[in-house]
Amino acid sequence: MSRLGNNPLLNRGPKKETIDLPKEKIVKQYGRMVHMRPELLDQVDFEDLTFINRLSMDDSELNELKESISAIGLLNIIYLQEKEEGTFRIISGLRRSSAIKELYTEEVEVKAKDRVVIFDKNTPYSLLDTISIDENLKRKNLTLLEQSYKFNKEAARKDKSIEDIITGYNISKKTYYRIKNAINYPIEIREIIEILGADKAELLNKVVNKLRSEKTTSDIVKEYKDFNRDELRDLLKNLNLSEKPKKISIKYTAKGFNFSVKKKVPSEVKDYFEKIKEMMEKEDYTFIK
Repeated sequence: MSRLGNNPLLNRGPKKETIDLPKEKIVKQYGRMVHMRPELLDQVDFEDLTFINRLSMDDSELNELKESISAIGLLNIIYLQEKEEGTFRIISGLRRSSAIKELYTEEVEVKAKDRVVIFDKNTPYSLLDTISIDENLKRKNLTLLEQSYKFNKEAARKDKSIEDIITGYNISKKTYYRIKNAINYPIEIREIIEILGADKAELLNKVVNKLRSEKTTSDIVKEYKDFNRDELRDLLKNLNLSEKPKKISIKYTAKGFNFSVKKKVPSEVKDYFEKIKEMMEKEDYTFIK
């Protein structure tokens, strides 16, 4: 689970309104409240990922959620939308729906009276998307990788610009790209990204890219994962400086050497090397003495 201090979306200021209607009015206008029941989940298309912000859930998480729901019932509302006749897609509540589906399979009774909202199939996408985002952020249960997954999905849509996305989340463009790119980091960074946080993970990924020709990614992450952000920035600065071509260099070959000067020098220095050049052409090396 991500820590509050490392999650940019959970620490941002008040979210700017992206819709004119509050959630309660959206539900009243486009949706209806029903009880959860086995027959309803049988009609849910779990393969429809239109509004899914989650990546996966391991067995321990699923079992923990099942135990909780079995003991105290379904507390958080599951939001669905009608699709074709008799089928539904999940707007918010994939994990809860998965847990309840298994409980029903195990013939466990679930207390879930008036815990499902079903939206009409003509409900505007923007309204459903807003509910999906708000529901996840309200419970503070989106990990950085899940946010990255969500951003990449939204970025792939032709009807939504980057400006629309960052305005909707009330974040900067830098934060947007920092989170969006996280899902492409090496597995060694992704495994600890909730501890690192988005900004530190980005810096560590840059270090990996600089040093991967010298060391394995695993060794680099192990060596520098405990550096703070300032230390990682200083490290990157030094690595960048070391990559800059030297202004004065000598490269030796089997037939001689190349002497290169890429900086301004006094005319006297140029004259001096011209004389050395002339002497060497005549096989005269007395200048060494």
